[in-house]
Amino acid sequence: MHEMQGVLLCSGGGTRMPVLTQSAQKCLLPVVGVPMFLYPLSSILRAGITDIKIFVREVFQPVLEKEVTKSKLLDKYPASVEYIKINQEDNGTADLLKHHLSKITRDALIVSCDFVSDASLIPLIDTFRAKNAAMVALISDTCVNAPAPGSKSKKPKATDLMAIDEPHGQLAYLCGDDDFDVPLLMAKLLSTFPSIRLTAQYNDCHVYAVRHKVLQHLNKTKHGSSFKADFIPMLIDKQFEAESLGKCLVYRLPHENGFVTAHANTYGAYFEVNKSILKSFTRLMEYRGNGKSFPNRAEKISAHDSRVEESAQIGRDTIIKRSIILDNCRVGEKTKVKESIIARGVVIGNGASVNNSIICEGAEIGENADVTNCIVAKDQKVAAKAKIQNEMVDGADDENWTTD
Repeated sequence: MHEMQGVLLCSGGGTRMPVLTQSAQKCLLPVVGVPMFLYPLSSILRAGITDIKIFVREVFQPVLEKEVTKSKLLDKYPASVEYIKINQEDNGTADLLKHHLSKITRDALIVSCDFVSDASLIPLIDTFRAKNAAMVALISDTCVNAPAPGSKSKKPKATDLMAIDEPHGQLAYLCGDDDFDVPLLMAKLLSTFPSIRLTAQYNDCHVYAVRHKVLQHLNKTKHGSSFKADFIPMLIDKQFEAESLGKCLVYRLPHENGFVTAHANTYGAYFEVNKSILKSFTRLMEYRGNGKSFPNRAEKISAHDSRVEESAQIGRDTIIKRSIILDNCRVGEKTKVKESIIARGVVIGNGASVNNSIICEGAEIGENADVTNCIVAKDQKVAAKAKIQNEMVDGADDENWTTD
């Protein structure tokens, strides 16, 4: 795979998760305590790519470099990593690639920092090479997702609309939920592809294998700052023209290729992938070890399908189910933590119950409080005996909580 370059995009601000990203860049949000960007970096490295460009805002470059060193991924998969520092003016993904196109000198595997998966990308690259495609996009019908804590919403469905020529996997149309008002001219598609299928079954994983010659056309586009919403539709349209750059294809991720895949750019997807990736975590991030175990039966601590970091302090008679408890947390006695993410430095008082919630860094949950289906923002405090449900706890609505 050495003829390809890896391009990892780590400059996004995470506008769909403002409570989580107001104090952290999206690429650094913890997924089981590991900065999110390390997962797609691992995917690129496991695909055999040894020349990687990481696009990152200049202020965060030292942090990313430190985390890469700490992860020891480059010890296991030796590669050259170059950090491309970008500024605030490079707003969209197409813009930043265009402005730094000289850094991409070969065919590229372009991956977003919010692609979290244990699947292998080698079959996608093999398809790209064998079909001599202009572009191959990774899609999946099993991307993990869940209702977002803090709301009463139902489980979201796939939000990408695609038109795919079934016999060949050729992509004839792609539209994300932000652009559903764009007209779809089916007559033109049907005249070209009699076996076309219009579907919202799949998620675009934001992983694209792209020819180097195709990327040069970024300089020819005057309008559109988004790679997905602007540049890819232009490539798709060019398939119908005499000066076609080549076919745009999809690679459907087989169900047997890995356990977990997510495009973790929303609260619900981020919440669920934290718990789902536990199946593969120690394999992907060996440097983190196996976490804390509770062999002392006298303490009556029950932890199932969960990860508790070694530095966390867990009180007696505590029940932990399908949850993550990160570094330097203090969990009191007779507490219950279920289906939740407990970030670094959180304090949970005796007798408290936390269910289906995200408790952000430095927050405090008072004794005998009951927190269900909530997001508690960084450094917020939930009073003792408070009962809150379906809330985004950011300090504005404390007066609405009930207490015993």
